[in-house]
Amino acid sequence: MSEILVNPAKLHLELIQASLPAVSVSSDGRVDYARALTPTEQETAEGIIQSHNPAKPTQEARIEAYFSAGITLQALVFALWQKAMQEDSSAADQLQALMDQINQTIN
Repeated sequence: MSEILVNPAKLHLELIQASLPAVSVSSDGRVDYARALTPTEQETAEGIIQSHNPAKPTQEARIEAYFSAGITLQALVFALWQKAMQEDSSAADQLQALMDQINQTIN
C-alpha cells in the first residue's frame, strides 16, 4: 500500500490559515491559487507544503474509527438519554468501553 503524501483538506486549511489564496488542493499535491503568489507568499507556501503532515488529526481518526465500529451519533444520544433520564447507564458504559479500546489504538 502506498504512503499518503498529501491530505488535501488538511493542506488546504493550512494554506488558508497562512492567508494564502489557495482555492483547491488535489490528492497528488497540486495547489491552485486564486491569483499568482508574491515571492514572499511562494516561500511561505513552499514551507507549508514541505512541512505538511498528511496524517489525520487524532480526533478525526477516532471519529472515523467510532463510526466503523458502529458507534453512531444516534446510539450515543440514546445511551446518554437512558443514563441521564432513566438512570440506566448500561448502554453508555458499553459504548464507553468500546471507545476506550479504540482510543488506545489511536494516539
